[in-house]
Amino acid sequence: MTKILTIDDEAAVAERIVGILESNDYQARSATKWTEALDAIAHGQHDLILLDLEMPIIHGATLLDFIRAEGYDMPVIAVSHIDGESAIQALLNRGAQGIVEKPFSASRLIEEIERVLDKAAPTTEPEEPASTAAPSAESSDAETQETPPDPPPDDDSIEQPRDAKPPRTKMTRRKKVALITILMIYLICGGFIAAMYLTDEVPAFVDRMLRYW
Repeated sequence: MTKILTIDDEAAVAERIVGILESNDYQARSATKWTEALDAIAHGQHDLILLDLEMPIIHGATLLDFIRAEGYDMPVIAVSHIDGESAIQALLNRGAQGIVEKPFSASRLIEEIERVLDKAAPTTEPEEPASTAAPSAESSDAETQETPPDPPPDDDSIEQPRDAKPPRTKMTRRKKVALITILMIYLICGGFIAAMYLTDEVPAFVDRMLRYW
């Protein structure tokens, strides 16, 4: 049974719509507050929503934007006072599938509901009957003579690109001179230290430096 949610802040209007729906074999539920409406939309799994636009706190158009922004795809019919064709077109652009202007008759409401539900119902294409004719000898021979598809290439046979070695950077002349200078300094210092260690004597200039220190 088709489940329809009616959102209208006027309790009398909501009760009237529920009565019309139930008399036409629809499962109906109503919400008169925006909090009730949000809870019903989130947990009701309704097939269609009848939405009043002139509601306090949250306008019906804003509620329509929320329904579409949250990804709910059930059809929505605006049941309200609407001023002019431009307002109707704006509602259709915002995601409404139908319009029923107040005041409305029961027949007008049911007619619009049936139109929207029929439009929203998925269409299934008839399946083509399977052919019962026996395959001819020529077709069977052709099928047996078909060459099997080539097997997929083995992963081992596919040549993998060799890892490219990073290019070696040449040492510039300035770097060479700096390296040689550093090595000479280390050699000289090492020679002084070795001489002092072996001869147990401290050079005069080193002795003076140590005294000043």
